[in-house]
Amino acid sequence: MPHETNARLIDGRFTVDTANPLPDSGGGLLAYAAADRLAPNARRVALEVSRDASPRIKALMALGDPIDNLMVPLGHGVGPAAGGKGETYYLICTAPPGPPLSVSLTPWNETALLDLVLRPAARVLDTLQARGLTHRAIRLNNVFQAVTGQPVTLGAAWAAPPAMHQPALFESPYSAMCHPAGRGDGSIAEDVYALGVLLLVLAGGRVPLANLDDTALIRWKLDLGSFAALSRDTAMSGFTADLVRGMLAEDPDHRPQPALLLDPANARARRVAARPARRSQRPLMLGDIAVFDARTLGFALLKDEKKAVQALRAGTVTQWLRRGMGDATLASAIEEVVRTRLADPKYGARTEALLVMHTIGTINYQMPLCWRGVAMFPDGIAALVGDAIATRSSLMAVAEEMLVHDIIPDWILAADRSSPSDSVLASLEVSASRQFLQAGGAGGLLRMFYTLNPLLPCRAPGMSADWITSNGDLMRFFERTAGADTGSLVTLEIATFIAARGERRIEMQINGLLARSGEPARGAELALLKDMQLRYHPEPMPRLAKWAVARLRPTLEQWRYKPRREALAAQLEAVSRDGFLARLLALVEDNAGRMADRSGAEQAAMERAAIEAELAAIDSGDAPRVQEAERFGQAVTGAIGLTALIIAALAAVLQ
Repeated sequence: MPHETNARLIDGRFTVDTANPLPDSGGGLLAYAAADRLAPNARRVALEVSRDASPRIKALMALGDPIDNLMVPLGHGVGPAAGGKGETYYLICTAPPGPPLSVSLTPWNETALLDLVLRPAARVLDTLQARGLTHRAIRLNNVFQAVTGQPVTLGAAWAAPPAMHQPALFESPYSAMCHPAGRGDGSIAEDVYALGVLLLVLAGGRVPLANLDDTALIRWKLDLGSFAALSRDTAMSGFTADLVRGMLAEDPDHRPQPALLLDPANARARRVAARPARRSQRPLMLGDIAVFDARTLGFALLKDEKKAVQALRAGTVTQWLRRGMGDATLASAIEEVVRTRLADPKYGARTEALLVMHTIGTINYQMPLCWRGVAMFPDGIAALVGDAIATRSSLMAVAEEMLVHDIIPDWILAADRSSPSDSVLASLEVSASRQFLQAGGAGGLLRMFYTLNPLLPCRAPGMSADWITSNGDLMRFFERTAGADTGSLVTLEIATFIAARGERRIEMQINGLLARSGEPARGAELALLKDMQLRYHPEPMPRLAKWAVARLRPTLEQWRYKPRREALAAQLEAVSRDGFLARLLALVEDNAGRMADRSGAEQAAMERAAIEAELAAIDSGDAPRVQEAERFGQAVTGAIGLTALIIAALAAVLQ
């Protein structure tokens, strides 16, 4: 059971025991034992979510009820990180029945493969497909078995972007060549492919081509075909071989559906015979890649954009297609793409990237979107932006350019493709952030990151120990950390987060705040925090209010009447203890009081000016007035002396 020191409930029912890691239960992700208050005797596992890679929100919303032979998500939320180092995010799942298949890899017989692997996995995939989902994480260390003779269980695939942790071996070549974060949900055909690879690996009891790196493995698959490349040294029965060959078909449409795999004999009989790829006797050398067919040509153009542009402009590619491949139709289509792009009056670096992208799409419609050496499928854009922000590498420029210049819609429309990314990019929140990015707004790509990945936390400095996903969380963080430092709380990084996770009105306030500086920005920041407290955290925040009082002191200096200023300062201190920013700002935004103070100050200034003018006139030596003053002074002196003589005379007479 989880230790009481870590007994923080997730979704109101789960606790995580960070002192009890389960290294073999997460399919490569960090996993810990968990407990369920609604089912105390049930085994649960908590998968830790990376701060840089979002869990699959659609799957979390669509799953929750038990599914045989699948680790389903039961809940998710913020919990204590291991070692007491702040917060992290956990996905709670049903526990695996035993160790992963990677722990002990031995050859399986045909009956076990069909009854214990193929059929239970196909049932799971059929259920997921009915809910519009894919698994995208079928691999040796994420498929589990209790004991020999029991059906396998597919591991959790929901705590990270789809296929992000998949080895290239288990991905089709077109998915494997993508950036790991940009592979996208794909279709159920990708899961059928991964399941076929799993059957092949288990049949041989070994991992094929284990000595090759990913690039070499992809080239083998493209050049020979996936089945031929992977089964070269694997002994399988004819039945299993035919079945796996169909599951590894290069065209996803030729792979059997999960429902068909429930009857392996029928699936084998209905295997679609694909036409062999046209090959050239003489290779085209692009960089260090020897190209023999169109599949490899697209990959070679992706791997070296500079050489690709040179070869396309020189006509080397089209000449080889005509003479080496004997494919005049494809050569003519590529010539048209090259002619159109080179005729662009705004020809430049982006035009060359468009040339390569459209040429690759023309050569092979199965290829992913290829932009400046990065391959991805459009429904992987959210995870790709996340990885770009996390790594702060050249991928940031690639992701930003694709979003700013509408490269994804261009790629989709060019080949009349359909993509789940259409609805993602068209959503109201994403559209607003995208417009801000296209307008060159500060922090634009980071705003897109927060908008596309709503479960990932704020990345502002000082927040690495906290998992802040909402503006309510942010206000609680401000209340916890506000102190003597009177500097601004709403930095550019935090403003970007607020705008992405806030309502439209809040976003407009942020845009206005970012356009200001100096004293106006101070007032705008306090007004923003006031509105955020009212909207997202309508509870007393005395620490934040005390910080606000310190920020308001320069504003008090604008009051001219000292007693009123001192009274206001005392009132602010008293009101701050209630913890509501709206009340503080109401005091200093007293328009009637300000007008009276201003009017009094102006009247006092006028009176002082009159006095100073009078004194200045005297100091300047106004002769008539000096003479008059002297005569008046002499008269007064004479009168005083005469009065003294009269008094003295009267005193003498009276004696």
